[in-house]
Amino acid sequence: MNKQLIAKAVAAACATVVLLSGCGGAGEDSASGESQTLNIGSQMSSFPSLDTGAITSAGYEGQRLIGNLVYEGLTKRDVSDPDAPAGVAPALAKSWTVSDDGLNYTMQLQEDVKFHDGDSWNADALIYNIDRYMNPDNANYDKTLLTYYTVLNYVDHVEKLGDYEVKFVLKEPFAFFLADLYNVYFASPKSLDADGSKGQATHPVGTGPFEFDSMQTNQSITMTKNADYWGDVPKLDKIVVQLIPDASARTAALRSGRVDWIEGAQPDDLASLKQAGFKTTQNAFDWEWSWQLYTQEDGPLSNKQVRQALNYAIDRETITTDLLHGTAEPATQFFAPASLYYDKADDTYSYDLAKAKQLLSEAGYADGFDMKVGYITAGSGAMQPKAMNEALQAQLAKIGVTVTFEPVDFSTMYGKLAEGNTGWDAANQAFSLEQPSSWAWSMGTSAEGGYFDYENPEFDKLWKQALVTTDDDERASLLTQAGKIVTDDAGWLFVAHDTAPRAMSSKVKGFVQPKSWWIDFNNVSIA
Repeated sequence: MNKQLIAKAVAAACATVVLLSGCGGAGEDSASGESQTLNIGSQMSSFPSLDTGAITSAGYEGQRLIGNLVYEGLTKRDVSDPDAPAGVAPALAKSWTVSDDGLNYTMQLQEDVKFHDGDSWNADALIYNIDRYMNPDNANYDKTLLTYYTVLNYVDHVEKLGDYEVKFVLKEPFAFFLADLYNVYFASPKSLDADGSKGQATHPVGTGPFEFDSMQTNQSITMTKNADYWGDVPKLDKIVVQLIPDASARTAALRSGRVDWIEGAQPDDLASLKQAGFKTTQNAFDWEWSWQLYTQEDGPLSNKQVRQALNYAIDRETITTDLLHGTAEPATQFFAPASLYYDKADDTYSYDLAKAKQLLSEAGYADGFDMKVGYITAGSGAMQPKAMNEALQAQLAKIGVTVTFEPVDFSTMYGKLAEGNTGWDAANQAFSLEQPSSWAWSMGTSAEGGYFDYENPEFDKLWKQALVTTDDDERASLLTQAGKIVTDDAGWLFVAHDTAPRAMSSKVKGFVQPKSWWIDFNNVSIA
């Protein structure tokens, strides 16, 4: 994928959307008990464009708090089992069959589904949306949207077989086709005909369990229950998402009753919040907080022993226990224990200063070296970036490695990565490895759109073979082997796996945190 297009898409997370009518007094309903209103304190610093794929530019938080409520895909992330990693479940497609060669996906669509404006969901609506994403001649085509929907690059064409039956014909087999359709959202053709992409960006019309109501620019977005929803109708009448990027301010908002629920709760606040009667939740899932090392640059980090030395020099237990108070797990390999591809036998890096110093000496850096790291200052999944990076800085100093930092916001990070020549030796961000099809930007070469130009032929061969392997067990085995190679190669500085700590009012009922970023709000209610 083109890196400039990726960066343009991701940077939109920090763009302000100039919008609409205000929403007022949402918190009053919740406090008085007059309606089922859930107020959420979000880590997002600004709202993205609300047009289908563009919501993804706000990361997973934009999808789980807005996109997955207003829109739906043909499939969805299955988070029904809190003890299992997210799987694939039917959504707007109720069933499917796959040809033996993996090239044809015949889908039976849900019937009696309406968009929020009354327009009908059917095969014509599906093809309308897919054409919009893939056909440059379509009046509502926006090439930026396709950067979020790389799964569609595998599609040759879509055939209508009936009012509620379609066939996707792929250019080549792609094992993650069904999984990656989860956020290929569908908008009302009638709405797009009337108002185009700009209208969708400010007033989204989907089929989801909640309907867009209103937005206060840089403050909040309000969504109301879709009473005619085709699936299980939500118990909540309204969800209000408030922008509160500062972690301390989110905690204060929860304590004061301004919100009922906060994302990214600070580890230091959890004990006192529990004592005050608030509920806290967390769960292990597939999430990597690491330094992505520039292994192809001239200098110390081009040496495998140096990279391994860095990994042996950090005390993950102290970071996850003392600093993060158990809201993260130590990362001793590429995959988190919650990953489908994790193998405990591949746990490699322990805290061993003597071994770290020995490796540095053998590599010719007995006196250490200097390195510069860029890191994202805040945002979904960023955890406690300043404190964590400063802890790593102090630990690496013990083996003579002097670290300086360049803190940047979300948009600046991806802009600099796309431009290249960042001046950094490593970048710090966090992301899920749940979708191996998206690893190109993090683990691919620059020719494949990779930001860090990681290159290992063995890894590359296994990963690409997995992308076309349809047998689940065989594919998982290939990816586990690929992860073992990256671990041994020390392509990253492996630090921690987040558990997504949240805190909420005792009035919030029915929420069970899954082993995933994704949330199902349908069973959530306010007492």
